[in-house]
Amino acid sequence: MAARAPGTRERDPLEMAESAFAHVEADAQAAERLAAQALGLARARRSAEAEVAALHALAYARHELGDPGSLRSARAAVRVAERHGLTQRAAHARRRLAFDLSTRGRLSAAARELDLACADFDAHELARSQVFRIALQILAGRPPDPVDESDRALRTLRARGDRIWEARLRHNRGVLFADRGDIRMAQRDLVRARDLYASLGAQEAATGAAIELARVALARGDLPDGLAQLDRIDPASIPPAARADLEMLRARALAAAHLTDEALTALSAAQAIWNRWQVSDPEGRLEAVRLALLAGDPHDARRMARRAANWFARHDSPIYRARAVGLNLAAALATGSVTTPVLAALDQAGWDEEAQRIRVAIARGECERGHPAAARGELAACGALRRRGPVADRIEAWHVEALLRLAAGDGAGVVRAARAGLDLLDRHRSALGASDLRASASAIGEPLARLGLRIALERGRPPAMLGWSERTRANALRLDPVAPPDDPELRERQRELRAVAGRLRAANGSGHAAQLLVARQAALETAIRRRARHESTQGSRPAAVVDRRALVTALGERGLLELIECDGRLSALTLAERRLAHRELGAVEPVVEQLEWLRFALSRLARLPRGAVQRDALQQGARACAQALDLALIAPLAPALGDRELVIVPTGSLHALPWAILPSLRGRAISVAPSAGSWAALGSAGRRGGSRTVLATGPGLRHASAELRAIAPLYPRAVTLRGAAATVPAVLRALEGATVAHLACHGRFRADSPLFSSLELADGPLNVYELQRLRRAPELIILSACDLALADRRPGDELLGFTAALLEMGTRAVIASGVAVPDAAVVRLMSRLHELLASGRSPAAALALAQRELAPRTIALGGFVCLGRG
Repeated sequence: MAARAPGTRERDPLEMAESAFAHVEADAQAAERLAAQALGLARARRSAEAEVAALHALAYARHELGDPGSLRSARAAVRVAERHGLTQRAAHARRRLAFDLSTRGRLSAAARELDLACADFDAHELARSQVFRIALQILAGRPPDPVDESDRALRTLRARGDRIWEARLRHNRGVLFADRGDIRMAQRDLVRARDLYASLGAQEAATGAAIELARVALARGDLPDGLAQLDRIDPASIPPAARADLEMLRARALAAAHLTDEALTALSAAQAIWNRWQVSDPEGRLEAVRLALLAGDPHDARRMARRAANWFARHDSPIYRARAVGLNLAAALATGSVTTPVLAALDQAGWDEEAQRIRVAIARGECERGHPAAARGELAACGALRRRGPVADRIEAWHVEALLRLAAGDGAGVVRAARAGLDLLDRHRSALGASDLRASASAIGEPLARLGLRIALERGRPPAMLGWSERTRANALRLDPVAPPDDPELRERQRELRAVAGRLRAANGSGHAAQLLVARQAALETAIRRRARHESTQGSRPAAVVDRRALVTALGERGLLELIECDGRLSALTLAERRLAHRELGAVEPVVEQLEWLRFALSRLARLPRGAVQRDALQQGARACAQALDLALIAPLAPALGDRELVIVPTGSLHALPWAILPSLRGRAISVAPSAGSWAALGSAGRRGGSRTVLATGPGLRHASAELRAIAPLYPRAVTLRGAAATVPAVLRALEGATVAHLACHGRFRADSPLFSSLELADGPLNVYELQRLRRAPELIILSACDLALADRRPGDELLGFTAALLEMGTRAVIASGVAVPDAAVVRLMSRLHELLASGRSPAAALALAQRELAPRTIALGGFVCLGRG
C-alpha cells in the first residue's frame, strides 16, 4: 500500500516539500503531486526556501517517474537557491542536477556539478554524496573510489541513524560490485539495501534492489533463480526507469539462454522506455550488439559496436568504449583488434572479468589468424575467468584451448579440452528445469562439440565418431524431466488460456475483439512460459554418455543408422551385428531439397479433392523424391544394414523425413530417435505391470468417431472419453500411467513456440506445459492428428515439441504423423494398427505392416513414424 504523506493539513509549503521528498521512494506519483502543491503555495507566499525544496522534490519525483522535466526542475532549484543565497539548498539541488545529467549521458557536466555541490557540504552530506558519486562512476564506467571511502561514509550514516541514505549507498555500491564481477560483495550490499528499504516503507526502492539481486543471481550462473526473481516483480508497480532496467536484465538473461527472439523483444521494450523518457542506455547499446551476434548477424553487430564505441567516446565513457571495442572484436575475429591501452583501462578500473572476456576473444582471433603464441599469451591472463566466470565464457576459453592444442598437433589435448568444456555444459544444463532452457543451452557448446566431431571424422575412427556424434545431439532429452510447478495461479492461467482459445475460434480471427483476444493469449503464454523457467534441478547429475557395449546389447538383432552432418557434408554411422562402420553420403543440400519437394507434394495431396487432375502428377513427383532420397541415404548402406529392423537417428532437417515412404524401408520396422543414447535410455526402466488403455476424441475431427468405433472393440475395458467429456483435466487424469493411449484429436505444432504445441480437446488445447505435469507418462501414445511428429530443432539437434516432450517424460514410443494425411485413410490405418498391436506386435512392427498393406493406395500414410523405442 502506498504510504500516505503527512504534512498536508497545516499547509506549510516547506514541510509539504520535505514530506514529498521523503516519500518519493514509497510513492513517486503521490510525491510529485504533493511537491507541485508545495511549489504553488511557496510561490504564492514568496517563500524562496520552500520554493527550492519543492523544486528539488519535484525533480526527484519526476526522475523516478522517467519524466524528462526533472532536469528543468533541478536547474530551477539551483537558480532560485543561488539567487537568494541559500548555499546548502543550492548544493543539494546541484547534487540532484548532477545525477539527472549523468543519466542523460552528460557525464562531464554531471561530475562538475557534483564537485561544486560537495564543496559546500559537511561530513554528513559528503557521506550522502557518495551515493551520487558511485552512481556517476557506474554510468561513466570510471574507476571506483576505494572501498574504504564508502565504508567511512557508511559509518558516518549509521552514526547519524540515516538509514535511508545507508540503503541508497549500499544499493549503488552493490551495483558497482556486480558490474565489476565481485558477486559476494554485491549480494551482501544489495540484500542489506533491500531490507532497509522495505523496513522504511520505500517499496519502489526495494524493488530496484530486487532487480539488482536478480542481476547478481544471473551473474553467478543461476538462470532459473534469476528469471524467477525478475518475474516476481510487477512492471506496472514500478517507475519507467526501473521498468527499463527490468526489461534490460530480462533481455540479458534470455540472451544468455540463447532465446534470441524473446531477448530482442525484451530489449526493444527497454529501448522504447529509454527513447520515450530521453534516458541514457549504455548497457542497452552493448546488449543490442550481443544480441545481434547471437542472432547470427556479425556485420550488423560490428556496425552497432563501432557506433556505440564512438558514442561512448563522445560522452567520456572510456570503460564502456572499451567494452564496445571488445564486442567489435567478437563480431570480426579475423579483422578486429583491441589495443593494449583499452585492456589496461579495464584492468585498472577493476573490470577484470570484462577485460578477460575480451582477452579470450582476442585469443580466438589470434588462433583463427594462425598466431598461436599470441593466443596462448592472451589466454594465460584469463585464469580467474576460466575458474569462476559465466559458463559461456568458460566454455569459450576451453574452445580456444582446444584450438591451441590443434595448432600444436596435440590430438589428445584437443579431445581433453573439448570434453572439459562439454562436461561443464552438461553440469550447467542439468541444473536447469525448463525444457526450452535445457535445449537452448546446448547452443553454448555446439562449436566445441563440432570441433571434436570434425577431428573424429578426419581421423576416420568410427567409435570416436559415435561418441562425438552423441555429444552433439539431443542431450537435453536425456535428462530427468522436471514437471512445471503445480500452483493455483498457473492452473488458472492455463484454464483461461483454453477459454481464450475457444473465444478466438468463435470470433473467427476477425475484428477488434479478436485482436484483444490474441493479445490476451500472448500475455498468458508469456506468463506460463516464464513461470515454467523458474524450476531448477540443482544437484542433479548430467546424463551419461552412451556406452557402445550397452548399445550393442540393447539393439540385439536391430541395426542402428545414425546420420551426421558436418561442414555441409552428410555421412552415416551403422551398427549391426556388433560392427560399427562409417560411410560418406555426400553433400547435404541436395538431400534437403528433395525432402522439401517431397513434403510439399504430400501437403498438396492432402488438400486436393478426390479425383483432382493434379493428383497423379503430385503422386508421381512424391514417389520420385522418395526414390531419390532412398538412393542418397539408404542404398549406400544396404550391405551394412541388410533388411533388419532399424533404429534411425536423423540430423538437421532430416528429422522431418517420413522414412516409411522410402522404397527400401517400406514395410520395415523403424524406430526414429533423437539420439542413440535417448533410445537406449527409454528401454532401461523396463515395462510396467498391468494394462490400461485410453481412447479419446477431440472436436472438429471428421473421422474421430469412426476411428473410435473401429478401435474400441479391441479394448473392451478402455477408458473412453469423447464429446464434452474429453476435457483437458479428464484426459490428463486418464493418461496418468496408461499402457496405451489413442488420441484422435486435431493437433497443432507451434513452430513459433513449440511448448505450446497442442491437442484440441473439448474445453480447449492441451499444450506441452500441461502435459508435463504427468507423473507417469503413457508407455505408448498414438496421435492420429496431423503434424505433431514435427519438432522445433535447436542447435545441437535439440528437439522441442509435443512428441519430444513425451519422449523426455519417459514415454517409450509415440506414433504420429509429420505430414497431412487424408481422413479416410487414417481410419483404415489406425484400425489395422491396433489389430496388429492387439495381436502382440511391437509398435514399430505393427505400424510398418499396416503401412505396407495400405500405403500403395495412399502414399501419405508413410508420413506416420514410430518415435522412441518402438
